[in-house]
Amino acid sequence: MPRRTLLASLIWLLLLLAMTPVGAQAQDMPTVSLAESAGQPLASAPFAGDPLDDPWLSEDSPATARPVEAAEEQSRASWEAAKPSAFARAAALRRTRLELGLGDLPAPAILIAASATEEEPEVYSELAREVAPGVPAFQIDHAVALWNSGDVGAALLAVGRAGLTVARSLPAQLWLLENLSFALLIVVLAAPLGFILLAALHVYSHAAHDLGDLLSNHMPTFARYALLGGLLLVPLVLGEGLFGLALALFTVAFIYGGAGQRKALVMAAVLLVIGLHPLAQLSSVAAKFIDSDPVASSVLQVLDGTETAADVERLEAAAPKDLAAIHALAYRDRRFGLAESSRVHLEEVISRVPNDLVALANLGNIEKRRGNTDAAIGYYERAAVQESDATLLFSLSQAYASAFRMQEYEATLIRAQKIDDQAVAGLSSLGDASLVADLRFPVSHLIRDRLVSLALSQDADRGAVAILAPGRLGAAWYVTGGALALIVLCSLLLSKSWSHASLCTRCGHRICERCEKTVWSEDICEDCHHLFQYPEATDPSLRMARIQALAEREVRFDRVWLTLSLMIPGMAGFSARRPDLAMFGLLLFAWAVTWFSWPTGIFEDPLLMGSAAILCFAIPGALAVMAYVSVVVLSLIVRKNS
Repeated sequence: MPRRTLLASLIWLLLLLAMTPVGAQAQDMPTVSLAESAGQPLASAPFAGDPLDDPWLSEDSPATARPVEAAEEQSRASWEAAKPSAFARAAALRRTRLELGLGDLPAPAILIAASATEEEPEVYSELAREVAPGVPAFQIDHAVALWNSGDVGAALLAVGRAGLTVARSLPAQLWLLENLSFALLIVVLAAPLGFILLAALHVYSHAAHDLGDLLSNHMPTFARYALLGGLLLVPLVLGEGLFGLALALFTVAFIYGGAGQRKALVMAAVLLVIGLHPLAQLSSVAAKFIDSDPVASSVLQVLDGTETAADVERLEAAAPKDLAAIHALAYRDRRFGLAESSRVHLEEVISRVPNDLVALANLGNIEKRRGNTDAAIGYYERAAVQESDATLLFSLSQAYASAFRMQEYEATLIRAQKIDDQAVAGLSSLGDASLVADLRFPVSHLIRDRLVSLALSQDADRGAVAILAPGRLGAAWYVTGGALALIVLCSLLLSKSWSHASLCTRCGHRICERCEKTVWSEDICEDCHHLFQYPEATDPSLRMARIQALAEREVRFDRVWLTLSLMIPGMAGFSARRPDLAMFGLLLFAWAVTWFSWPTGIFEDPLLMGSAAILCFAIPGALAVMAYVSVVVLSLIVRKNS
C-alpha cells in the first residue's frame, strides 16, 4: 500500500507541473530555402528569359538592402553597361559597391545565383557571394556548392568565412543574439526546475513521514503524502506561480539532501535567479532591440538604404551625442556621392575617438580619391596601428604605389594577403591602381555599446518572469535570490534540530529514530547491521537466504535505475549518488532538446542566414548530445563501481 500511494503521489505532482504553463512558445516558421524566398518576389516581376536582365524590376522586387536613389542609379548603370554575363556584371557591381561604400547587394546576388549552371554551380555561388559578401546565406551556399563539387578543403574554408561573416554582420549578430538568448533562457530555466523537482521527489517519502510524525505517529502513509503535497501547493495558491512551487520543493530537497545534493541545489538556485531576471531581460531586449531604440532603427534603415526623411532628421538630432548616428550619416553621404559632407562627419568621429579604425580608414579613402596621397597614407597608417584589416592594408598598399614607395607597397600587400588572401585577390582582380575600398559600418557601436546600455537601463520585461513568478517573489532579482538564500540559511541552522527519516541502502527499510528502538546510521538499518557486522550471531542458513534475497533485490533495483536513467534526464546522476552529474545532465539535455526543436533557430530568417542558421545551432547541439550521453554513461559506471 505505501508504495502504491507513493507512486500515485508522484504521478499527481508530475501532472500538476505538466498542466502549469512554463513559458510562451515561440511561433514556428517554415524553413524556406534561399532560392524559394528569392523566387516569390522575383517571379512576380515582368521579365522573361535570362534572369540576369534586371534585378530592380518593380517596386515589389527584393528589398532586403534596397539602395538609395544615387546608389541605385549607379548600380543599375553598372549592371546595364556590363556585358550580359554573370562574370562581367558581378565584377561591375563589385566595383560600384566598393566605390560607393555599399555593404551588400542581395537583389542582383540572388539573380546571379539563380543563373548558375549544373556544371559549375560553385562559380556562380562565388560571384553571388562577392556581390553580397555580408549575407551569410550566400557564404554558406557557396560552401555547399564547393562540397558538392568535391573540393572539401575549399568548402571548409568557405564555412570558416561564413562564420566570420556572421560575426561581422549586424543583422546576423542581432539574429544570433536573439536566438541564443532565448535558447539559453529555456535551458537555464528548465534544467534547474527539473533538478529541483527530481531532488524533491527523491526525498519526498522521508519528508512526508517526518511531517506526519509531528501530528501523530499513527497517521496513515497516504495522509502523510497528502499533507506534504498540500503544504507544497500553498505558494502556488498564494499567487507565486511555478516559482513558488519550485521554492517549496527546493526547501524539502535542501533540508533532506546530503552535502553533494545541497551544492547542486545551490547551483540550481543561482541559475534560476539568472534565468528569471538578467537573462530574461536580455532576451526581451534582444527581441525588441530595434523597436525600443529609435536611433538604432534609423541606423539600420540607412544601412539597408530604406531610410526616410524622419530617419535622417532623427540621426542628425542624435549625432552630437551618438557615434553610431554620425557613422550612419557619413555612410549615407558616401552613398549619395557627398564626399565632403561624409568627410566632415568622419572628422567629427575622429575628434571624439582619435583611434576609430573605420573613420580613419574611410577618411584615408576620401583623401586618396581627391589625390591627397600623403594625407591618405597618414590616415591609413594611424588606422593600421589599431588593427590589421585586409581591406585597410590593401588601400594602404594602393596609396604607397601611388606615392612610388614600392618597398612599402609590397610589404603591405603581403601583410594583407596573409590576413585574407581571397579578399585581396578579389580587390586586385578589378585591375584598378586607384581603387580603394571603404570599411563596413562599425557594428560594435550598436551591438556592444547600445545593447549593453539598453539591457542595463531598461526595466525588466515581465514576460518569462510573469509566467513563472507572477507574485512578489519574482518582483526583482534580489527578492528572488533573497528568498532562496533565506531557505538555505534556515535549513543549515535548523536541519539538525530534529531527526530525519531515511532508507536503508541495502534492504530499503525506513530508518527513523522515532519509530525504531535502535538506529545505527542513516544508511544501514539494525537488521542489516547485525547481518553483516555479526555473522557469527546469525543462523548460517537464514543468513544466506537473507543475503540472496538482498542480492536479488539489488539486481531488480539496478534494472529499474538503468531504465529510469535512460528514460528520465537527470536520473542517472541520482542513481550514482552524484547530484552534480544530474545537474549537468539536465543542462545538456535541455540544450539538446532545444536544438532538436528549432534546428534553424527559434526566430528564422532564411534570406539572411539560409543554411548558416543550421550551422550555428548544429555544432553546439551535437556537442550537447554527445556530452549528455557521456554523462549518462559515466553515471552508470559510477553506480556499478560503488
